[in-house]
Amino acid sequence: MQFGSSPRVRRFGYVLLVSVFGTLTSSAQFEQFGQALSGQTTQQQSCDPNDPTCQSSADQSNLQIRNPSVNQQQQQQTLTPQIIVPGQQDTQTNTQNNTRTQQQNQNLQTPLPLDSPTEFQLLVANSIGKMLPIYGVNLFRNLPSTFAPVNLVPVTPDYVVGPGDELLIQMWGQVTLNGRFRVDRSGSIFVPQVGSIHVAGVSFEQMHDFLKSQVSRVFRNFDLNVNLGQLRSIQVFVVGQARRPGSYTISSLSTLTNALFATGGPTPQGSLRHIQLKRGDKVVVDFDLYDLLQRGDKSKDEKLLPGDVIYIPPVGPQVAVTGSVNHPAIYELKSPSDTTVGDVLELAAGLTNVASGQRVRLERVDERRRRSMLEISLDAQGRATVMQDGDLLELNAVVSEYKDAVTLRGNVANPGRYTWKPGMRVRDLLPDKDALITRDYWLKRSQLGQPTLTYIPTCLPLTPYGIPNLRYGIPVGEEGTNPNWRYSSTRNPNLIGLAFGSEEGSSYRTTDGDAGNDNDTDPPTDGGLDCVKIPASQTSLSGSNDRYSPSAAANAANGINGTNSANNNQNAYSGGNPNTPGFPQNGSQFNAATSNRVSAASASLGSTVANASSGEFRPRNNVKLSEPDIDWSYAVIERQSKANLTTSLVPFNLGKAVLEEDASQNLELLPGDVVTIFSKADIRVPQAQQTRFVRLEGEFASSGVYSVLPGETLRQLVERAGGFTSEAYLYGSEFTRESTRRVQQQRLNQYVDEIALQVSTNATNNAGRAISASDTAAAAATQAQNQNIIASLRQARATGRIVLDLKPDSHDLSQIPDLPLEDGDRFIVPRVPSTVSVDGAVYNQNSFVFETQRRLGGYIRLAGGTNRDADRSRAYVIRASGSVISKQYSSSLRGNNFDSLHLYPGDTVVVPLNLTKGNTIRLIVDIAQIVGQFGIAIAAANVVF
Repeated sequence: MQFGSSPRVRRFGYVLLVSVFGTLTSSAQFEQFGQALSGQTTQQQSCDPNDPTCQSSADQSNLQIRNPSVNQQQQQQTLTPQIIVPGQQDTQTNTQNNTRTQQQNQNLQTPLPLDSPTEFQLLVANSIGKMLPIYGVNLFRNLPSTFAPVNLVPVTPDYVVGPGDELLIQMWGQVTLNGRFRVDRSGSIFVPQVGSIHVAGVSFEQMHDFLKSQVSRVFRNFDLNVNLGQLRSIQVFVVGQARRPGSYTISSLSTLTNALFATGGPTPQGSLRHIQLKRGDKVVVDFDLYDLLQRGDKSKDEKLLPGDVIYIPPVGPQVAVTGSVNHPAIYELKSPSDTTVGDVLELAAGLTNVASGQRVRLERVDERRRRSMLEISLDAQGRATVMQDGDLLELNAVVSEYKDAVTLRGNVANPGRYTWKPGMRVRDLLPDKDALITRDYWLKRSQLGQPTLTYIPTCLPLTPYGIPNLRYGIPVGEEGTNPNWRYSSTRNPNLIGLAFGSEEGSSYRTTDGDAGNDNDTDPPTDGGLDCVKIPASQTSLSGSNDRYSPSAAANAANGINGTNSANNNQNAYSGGNPNTPGFPQNGSQFNAATSNRVSAASASLGSTVANASSGEFRPRNNVKLSEPDIDWSYAVIERQSKANLTTSLVPFNLGKAVLEEDASQNLELLPGDVVTIFSKADIRVPQAQQTRFVRLEGEFASSGVYSVLPGETLRQLVERAGGFTSEAYLYGSEFTRESTRRVQQQRLNQYVDEIALQVSTNATNNAGRAISASDTAAAAATQAQNQNIIASLRQARATGRIVLDLKPDSHDLSQIPDLPLEDGDRFIVPRVPSTVSVDGAVYNQNSFVFETQRRLGGYIRLAGGTNRDADRSRAYVIRASGSVISKQYSSSLRGNNFDSLHLYPGDTVVVPLNLTKGNTIRLIVDIAQIVGQFGIAIAAANVVF
């Protein structure tokens, strides 16, 4: 269609054609250049350029390898003015944001695998014993997206618009326009009613004025805003020693460093100091990546243009720096002819604060033939030494030697290093005895004065939440997480209680586990104090000062840990820990026969203390050493000879040097000496020099913890404590010793190991002799039972008791053995008990009132006699003194048998179970089968022959 040769006529014809075409196809009219009507209900509003909703989001492509076919299709698309429909702009924005997020996620590439070490790295590792990295290579292992242009970044004013760029043009005033226009291959854009405008080669800074001048030829009284949308892509080439060489389509905003990160950077064999950017036949820039890494200098980071070539040459001369430098690595030299030691140390970020500043070692490859060693100083002349390719510079740290210093360590208040002075002696380090008291001693002493709860009410208050609302002046709920402001039992471990709202925390719980109230469910509590009795194992008879476990209290109240006297005694024997009993708790015959091996002293003492108020109190206080005492008889000086570097020990008497100020023991100190002060826990000293605390409990005139005097025996200590009371039962006393307990436990463990070995051997033999499946099953059952017994035996704990072999009528101090005392000894003297216990295979295991005329058989008859599973021939008596009398080895002189044995208060009669019952019948059956089979064989022989 021809509109004439005049430009005005052609322009008018184009405008008329576009207006008619728009009216027929979309029912939208362009009024005053581009004002659009969507249908008949929506009217286009005038667009304010300052309104962000009026500006379209531009999707700029991130730095990545693009598909050329896609880019060509995008460049061939013809853009039309945007018709804004309400509701569509938010959808388009969300879609663009999702696309942008996906593009950013694609940029987060996984770290590259480690490179194989180069020959120079292997040579350095062979010399120093570790692998050094190549400086700057690890920068490209993780490719951060921040180095690539991201979406919606500001375009620099000097950006030159070219084919493929997208312009966002908005006009208001006399004309209204909001459109996207892509620059075609000829460098022009077509604006309706204005025509084609050639914009290629115009910088972004000049684009506003340029477009305004072009539109002003047609319209007046308007203003416009220009922005860049999707930018064009350019194609560059990366060659040389790159990790991924090839052709890359990247954003037009990309620079040289962006392309390096996109390609993974140089390989270990590539140079980081001479990266060339070639444009045509010229080298535009010789980029040194060290400038960016060490100084942040990016001035030579040129922008890329289409057709640029990035060439990474092979690596240049390299040197290694190791030792006391801030960044040990392998560095590339930019100019090997004038790079000095000082320059290399500057590349390695300088020396560390502990580096030796005297001399360094330089390992060099001479003329590619052999390796040699040089030593250079770090003065001006040494720093000016020129480095060569393949050099290894190693710097050492200063030696950890203190000049003119002596060291004080051990049991002292202020251990450490002190300045040595000529004529310095031991008393200069230890001026008085207070210098020997450690800080831990004062810390533990100060903790002794902290307030603790020693009284525990028997039951909860009547109200469900009877604990006061104020706790140390802090309202409930405002105490925070600081344990110092917690008061209730759930917050203070010194109180007995259960968790808040726990069903076990109800009050008035009886021993059979039923609540004393009428409600089916217990009222909620705040974790306060429960109405339970503390087991006897937690009182003073066990010697345990550990915190009482609430769950154990609940179990005791429910009868779990106290179903019978045997189990209670067993827990007391084991030191009050129900989880580690002294004897098995599997309900076997072994448990029933041995669970009462607890002394009459502990039982009587427990009944004395565990009276009407024993459930409310438990032992909280003890007297023991906060820290071991000082060994005054020995201290030592460790000294190294300057002549032959041999170490010798110079002992001295600390007590004479500090306490008595003996000049002969006040030794002179030399530089480098180490003075060690020992405690009595470090070196075992004679018993006479040890600090010994002994507990006297029970029927003493003054029960308590006593410090043993040098050479003092048990009899002398009891006499110093005031002797016994009138109710003391010396025959049932119990004397325990910690050293004896350790030996007993060791012997017990050895005995259990021997039993386990014997059981294993017997199981192997029985398995070999098994003929039928029933024999195999019986052997397996026996083996399982034996293993259970062994497991129970391994839980047994020794008591450390020493039997004093006292007479039943002993009551005087003169009858106590003159036994030397040790630290930790414990002597318990109960009052005279009034019962005798019968346990084991009897019908009624119980304790009976002691009667002088009643013999052993009489007490067994009171228990109902022995049952059919009893082994009467192996019954025995545990005396209150700790000795044992068995029926198997008892004397029957003068017509006296075991049943007529005289018992004393506190004795226990034990009748064990017969474990071999039924073996005789099985033996008879086996013999009868053998005889029967033998007879059948004889009969068969007679028939045959």
